[in-house]
Amino acid sequence: MQKNNDFGKDRLEALTDGIFAFALTLLVLNIDVPPTVSQDAPAAAVENLLGSLAPHFLHYVLAFLILASFWVTHHQFFRRITVMDKSLMWLSIIGLLLIALLPFSTDLASTFDRYSLAAIFFEANVFFVGIIFFAQWAYASKGSRLLERGTGPEEIQLEKRRLLVMPLVSLAALLPASAGIPGTTMIYLFTPFIYLWLGRE
Repeated sequence: MQKNNDFGKDRLEALTDGIFAFALTLLVLNIDVPPTVSQDAPAAAVENLLGSLAPHFLHYVLAFLILASFWVTHHQFFRRITVMDKSLMWLSIIGLLLIALLPFSTDLASTFDRYSLAAIFFEANVFFVGIIFFAQWAYASKGSRLLERGTGPEEIQLEKRRLLVMPLVSLAALLPASAGIPGTTMIYLFTPFIYLWLGRE
């Protein structure tokens, strides 16, 4: 296969950073102060308001950490890719489509936090982003065809392990959520520690 840069790696990276920045910003915009609470409302009303917004804040933090983890891992493996082709470009676009969906799935999970279906939708969204990222690296690293010279098999395998973290965590959340167990999204709080552990290898 002839290698070329016709599909513009730099342009794709710029688009990717823009989509991530947009999605991260939308997360906080999903937290709305209800207009029913006026500025001269009693303190108890404000306390009740903050209490009702707690699930939104919690899912905001979770989704922000998840998106940040995806951005870091994408940067780590994509800097090793020197050549773009049509297949990798479309895998990347599908990944961005799923990234852009995360603010919606986060809002759904936080608004209907008592319903397992909302958590399943959110966790499935994260799972498929992780799978697409893994597929990008697996495709690019097969035979090192799209990678920079000097990328060895050990580094390729380490990157695969990193990229499998989020899909595996999502599966660990999806299984109990499918059984109707609430609070499954809290499992994502462990992902930063897993990445730190892998970073020591």
